[in-house]
Amino acid sequence: MFENDLSHEKVKQIHQPREKRKAFSPNKRAKGLSTSLAAYVPSEDMPWNKKRVFHVMRRMGFGTHFSEINSLLDENPTAMVDRLIDDALNAPMPDAPEWKDEVPPWDMGDEAILQYFEDNYFRYIEYQTEWTDLMKAHPFREKMVLFWHNHFVTEIGKYEHAPMAYRYVTALRSHALGNFKTFVHYIGEEDAMLFYLDGIENRVGNPNENYARELLELFTMGIGNYTEEDVREIARALTGYWFNWNQLTAHFNTDLYDGGTKEFFGRKGRFDYSRTIDIIFEERTEEIARFICTKLYKYFVYETPNDAIIEELAQLFINEGFELEPVIRTLLKSEHFFDADFLGAMIKSPVEYMLGMQIETGEDVAGDLKGWQPYQLFELGQFLLSPVNVAGWPGYRSWISTTTLPKRWNFTLANLYHNDNVYGIDPIAIAKGMSNAGDPYQLAYDLAEYMIAVDLPETERNQLPDILLAGIPDYEWDINNSGAYWRVLGLLAHLRQLPEYQLM
Repeated sequence: MFENDLSHEKVKQIHQPREKRKAFSPNKRAKGLSTSLAAYVPSEDMPWNKKRVFHVMRRMGFGTHFSEINSLLDENPTAMVDRLIDDALNAPMPDAPEWKDEVPPWDMGDEAILQYFEDNYFRYIEYQTEWTDLMKAHPFREKMVLFWHNHFVTEIGKYEHAPMAYRYVTALRSHALGNFKTFVHYIGEEDAMLFYLDGIENRVGNPNENYARELLELFTMGIGNYTEEDVREIARALTGYWFNWNQLTAHFNTDLYDGGTKEFFGRKGRFDYSRTIDIIFEERTEEIARFICTKLYKYFVYETPNDAIIEELAQLFINEGFELEPVIRTLLKSEHFFDADFLGAMIKSPVEYMLGMQIETGEDVAGDLKGWQPYQLFELGQFLLSPVNVAGWPGYRSWISTTTLPKRWNFTLANLYHNDNVYGIDPIAIAKGMSNAGDPYQLAYDLAEYMIAVDLPETERNQLPDILLAGIPDYEWDINNSGAYWRVLGLLAHLRQLPEYQLM
C-alpha cells in the first residue's frame, strides 16, 4: 500500500497515533474555492445551461440522449438532482439469476464438476454484461454500486464463483444509499469479502490480519488513525468464521472465535465482531466521516478535495448518524458541484466511456458487440468484479495511457462502424436532433457541444465543419443527401477520438 521509496521510519510515522500527527492543512490545488454547499440557484454567472445538464447526467449517471436535453433544461436543477436520487431509491431490485444458489456437484464426479466451473465462468461474464444494462436502466443507483465496488473491494479472481459475485453486488446495491455504519457491519460478514480478505482463515490462536487492516485503512478511516497493535487486536475480535464448501457460504463458529480480552482505541473487553464495529465508529467518528466524504467528493466532483467542503460534509454525515443519502443530496445539489471549475474536470472511466457512447447515440448494443463488452472493459482497464487490487482502481489519470488511449479509439470505431452499423446508430437522426442540421457549420458546433464536456480550442473547433463536409463545398451540404450519413458518422468518430472527449 506504500510507495516503494518509503523508509521504515516513514511507514512508522504514518501509523503513529492520531495525537502525534501534524495539523490538517488545506490543499492548495483544490478548485471551487468561491462556492459553498448552499443549494445551486442559477444566475448570470452560473447559468443553468446545456453544459450543466450534461455535467449532472454524466456525473450522476453515464450521459444523456439528445432527445432529453430540452426537457432537462426545463427542470429546476436541484429538483432534477432530487428526482435522480429518488429514482435510485425507488428502483426495483433486479431479478435474481436462476443460478444464484447453485453449488458445485461435488458428489457427481470430475466431469460434472469441471462442467459446473466452465458454466460458472460464462455466468459471471454474462452477469457483468447484465450489470452494464442495469447501469443504463437505473444510472444513479448503479453509479453508487460501482462506487462501493471500488471501495469495499473484492476480486472474483480469488473466489471464482458467480453466485458469490451476485450476492456481493446485491449487498452493495441494497446498502448503496443507506446507513454507512450498517453497511460496514454487513459487508464484513458477506461471503465474497470473508473469502477475499481471508476472514475465513482468521481463527483463535492463528489470527489473520488482512480484513482488520483493510477495514481500517481502506474501508473506514485511512492510514494514520490507528496503530499496528490496533490491527492485531481487532483481528482477534473478528475471528470465528469458516467456509462451507458444500453450500459455498460462510458461517460463524464459536469454536474458531477468540473470546479473550482485546484492547484497541483505548477500549478493553471481550469484544466480538459487532461490538468491534461499534467501537470503531464511536472512537473514530470524525476520521471516518472525513474519509468517506473525501472519497464521495473525489468520485462526484474532483480528484483534489476542497477541505472546507469536506469538513462541512463530514459534520453533516456525523449529525445524520452516518446516513449517506443526506450527504450525497447536499453535495450534488450544491452550488459547489455546479461550479464551472468542475465542468469537464474528470476523466471518464472505461465504463463511463463505453456506456456514454451508447447512450448519446441511442445505440442498441446486441449480438457479438455486446458479448465483447466485458473483454473490452478488460482491455481498457476496468474489468468489472475484478479491481486491480484491494485498494481498487486508482482512477483519474491512470485511466489514460499510451496503451489504453489507442484502445479507446479502436472501441469507438467498432461501435460506429461494426457490421455496417447494425446496432441502431442513426447519424441522420442525431444530426436532426441538433438546432439546425441544414447548416453544416452550426451542426458541427452543436455536435461538439453535445459530445464534449469542455470548450474546444478555437483552432480545433474551426476545423469541425471541414471534417463534416469531407471535401464538398458548404453550399452542397444537404442533410437528406445519402452522403450525409457517412459524413456525420465521420464527424462523430473524429469527436470521440479527441483528448477532450475523454473528459466529463
